[in-house]
Amino acid sequence: MQINKETIEQLFRQHYLRMYQLARVLLKDDAASKDVVGEVFADVLDGKTQLGLDNETIASNSPLPSTNAGSYLLVCVRHKCLNQLSRQKMKDRVHHLLKADTSPSIAPLEATIVEIDKETEKYEAILAYMDAELTPQTREVLDLRFRQKLKYREIATELGISEVAVYKHLAQGIRKLKQKFNP
Repeated sequence: MQINKETIEQLFRQHYLRMYQLARVLLKDDAASKDVVGEVFADVLDGKTQLGLDNETIASNSPLPSTNAGSYLLVCVRHKCLNQLSRQKMKDRVHHLLKADTSPSIAPLEATIVEIDKETEKYEAILAYMDAELTPQTREVLDLRFRQKLKYREIATELGISEVAVYKHLAQGIRKLKQKFNP
């Protein structure tokens, strides 16, 4: 269900500062942080992101829906920031590789571009496979472990699962990725 603009404005007033602060910590850039928070609210307004709330629930001033919506909005901000950092890292890597090759010959440059394109395609294929074939919990565990470099105990605490479950999700995810991409 799509929520109305007044409800989104209320959520914006309640949660903008925390969302902005989280984005600022992750991105270390004021403008990019504001953009990410704005994108999250635009997605909610356009119906691309569903909060699972209706206008009456939020208007009732009940603390629980607002808390759930706030937590969900923070997760959305975190994911958008991580995606932006990932894209920026890839751009920086490409820029570095292109900058390193200062030879006047075009052939090595073309080979470098082809190599970068292949790496980018493989990276995108892995991400698409993870989105399509892995469970949300397994994806989240892999993300926390390999992108955010969290320890098993930290992952277990954040997701509210046991360390054994974290290990099993990692093992399952890695096994599926190896089967698909390293036959």
